[in-house]
Amino acid sequence: MPLYSASLTEAARDKFFGRGELPTVELKQPILRSWLRCAELGLDAARAPRVAPLERNELQIFLARHERLRRLCRPELDALNAEAHETGAMVILADAQGMVVDAIGDIGFAGQAAEIALKPGALWSEAAAGTNAIGAALAERRAMAVHGGEHFYENHNILSGAAAPIIDPRGVVVGALALAAHAAVQRVHALGLVRFAAEQIEHRFFGGGAFAAATLLRFHIDPAVVGAPREGLLAFDEDRRLIAANRRGLSFVQRDWCALDVARLEELFEPLRSGPQMGEIIGTDGRRYYGLANTPGACRARPTDCPWELQDICFEPPSARLAEHRLRDAELSAMRAALDACDGNFSKAARILGVHRSTLYRRLNERAGERAR
Repeated sequence: MPLYSASLTEAARDKFFGRGELPTVELKQPILRSWLRCAELGLDAARAPRVAPLERNELQIFLARHERLRRLCRPELDALNAEAHETGAMVILADAQGMVVDAIGDIGFAGQAAEIALKPGALWSEAAAGTNAIGAALAERRAMAVHGGEHFYENHNILSGAAAPIIDPRGVVVGALALAAHAAVQRVHALGLVRFAAEQIEHRFFGGGAFAAATLLRFHIDPAVVGAPREGLLAFDEDRRLIAANRRGLSFVQRDWCALDVARLEELFEPLRSGPQMGEIIGTDGRRYYGLANTPGACRARPTDCPWELQDICFEPPSARLAEHRLRDAELSAMRAALDACDGNFSKAARILGVHRSTLYRRLNERAGERAR
């Protein structure tokens, strides 16, 4: 199937929206899954979506709350902005719910984008805006391109978008980075650009000594890539349990995010040689890589060096320690309430709380043990 075909997409829309049939041949499967999710939500493709941005006061509060995310993504936003100016596009940063945090780029297209509320404070989740690059990328947890008629709503067919989710070292989606432009010009390179930019952001989570207390393994099948954003990254605690990773690292060892807090170093690799020199690393499945393992050491990082979601843990003010038992009780109550609301389904409760299900299970056991002592 070609990257995008107007005739095939039109045929797919006629099948899906006109005759109630599934266009399994005419449409890419991720787009079809998104259409099905939108239909299940009761969205009407013929009506104008309600993508109303936040009011000024609400917007100021929202932007202040996500300032740390904006700082984390600033280098990639600036780099993509240069591309956007040259190609008549816009760079968009959204939070984990699909709410636009930042939107910069070509002034000409920005005017058209504002007419459909493609600006800070507007919600572009699938539930609010139907099938679109940001909403679909967040729902699928993968890079997505949505062009013209592939959008669920008819009046979004003027858009062409590519977006990639930003996933932290614990497997939690913290936002999405996107390039949006007019559908008149199909930009085949946009998906690759946002995917690579997201990888760079995710790579930065591991910088600044944030995992200095862990054994951090950097590896790749190509030794030239070790140390670059496309390397695999796995972090292990003092018990040699896998506690953090990036997507490439997990894919190399053929694991997913469920391996966090479960998989152990010896289950994945033959004995490692620690040190500053790169060497050969052999997986327990026989696969060979190149890389190095940084063993735990004293953390000399500054708060601004560490990943944004870890700063409150690594650089906790003394006053926070005085209230630690209250916070732990509140956390336990919140976790139990979410689990009760989901009828004991750990996966659903974890999604509500924004954590991995293995993290929820482990924390509930830890908190229960603390209360029992």
